[in-house]
Amino acid sequence: MLIKKNRVYSLDILRGIIVVLSVYLSMIPYGEYEFAYSRHAEWYGLTLVDIILPSFITIFGASMAIAYQHGVKWGKILKRTVRLILYGLIFTIIVSWSLDLSILRFTGVLQMFGILGLVTYMITRKIQSPLILILIALGISTVYGSGLLIWGQGCENQLPQPSCNLSGIVDGKVFGENHIYHQGERGFDPEGLMSSFSALSNVLLGYAFGRLLLTRKETGAWKELIGISLVLFALSFLWNQYLPFNKRIWDPAFSLLIAGIISSTLSLLYLIFDKREIDAKETALKPIVFYFEAFGRNSFLVYFGKYILSSILLHVTFRIRNEELTLYRSLVNWVDTFTAYPQITYALLMVGLWTAVALILHKMRWYLKV
Repeated sequence: MLIKKNRVYSLDILRGIIVVLSVYLSMIPYGEYEFAYSRHAEWYGLTLVDIILPSFITIFGASMAIAYQHGVKWGKILKRTVRLILYGLIFTIIVSWSLDLSILRFTGVLQMFGILGLVTYMITRKIQSPLILILIALGISTVYGSGLLIWGQGCENQLPQPSCNLSGIVDGKVFGENHIYHQGERGFDPEGLMSSFSALSNVLLGYAFGRLLLTRKETGAWKELIGISLVLFALSFLWNQYLPFNKRIWDPAFSLLIAGIISSTLSLLYLIFDKREIDAKETALKPIVFYFEAFGRNSFLVYFGKYILSSILLHVTFRIRNEELTLYRSLVNWVDTFTAYPQITYALLMVGLWTAVALILHKMRWYLKV
């Protein structure tokens, strides 16, 4: 018999793991070693850091299913959407360190969260069945993937390329070349309309996972989640034969692979932390739950806060011995004085800093809500 508790630990822990990984991977400076796993794939291919945002997006869907299980008013959703779009624009200004509105990027991760949350709410107001939501998500992937393949027939190797893909055409027309990713110079927008359409499949799949966790409380949803992950992995590798993994345009092979990883990992964590007769916080697992729950419950603060901190470190300068240094460069130089592995050490120090912030706020029960 499963115990009754207010939160699903596995969901908070998985979200926390993703955020901790994101801090570590994004904070590794460029230097002597490449650390290819912490840099995004240039186009086709997959690295460890590529899975972070899509995983966060998928978990976002699962969290919606839990948070909105008793319903939510339209007004709250609309206000949340507007806030996320405004926060996204402010976030872009801070990270780009520019007030030049003529090249302000209109698209971004927070804007993507806002629009995806609104569309998912509209769909799930009437549809709560995990099976139907999964079928809708697979339908979206199929339509999007088919469009990419058809368009790609006119591109090099008959596949979408950086300068030949739907995102570069659609997003440039909708927002204007000066207001999308790198002002249109790269020819695609990872958080534009086209990739968001595909990302919707991840949110809906995540929502289906969350619904399973809610509706299978007595027996646990781990078996269903494992079964779904196997199907998603199979479909992902099938798509990969025709359209290789590509995070930049969020193609079906990539989207379904991420959903499969989240489904299988969530199943494993559910078995360890939720499907038990004794509350995990009453066992030796308590420190693990507390640590990752601290990150998971303040995921937006840490995930976006690290980019704001990085921007400040990169742009705030001071003079020392007639030399002008950024805060970032001075920190890297300092780390270099006491370790043979400055890149890894710097990243771990940043993880340590955000760990202190997350743990203190968790202890105070203060969480950033968006």
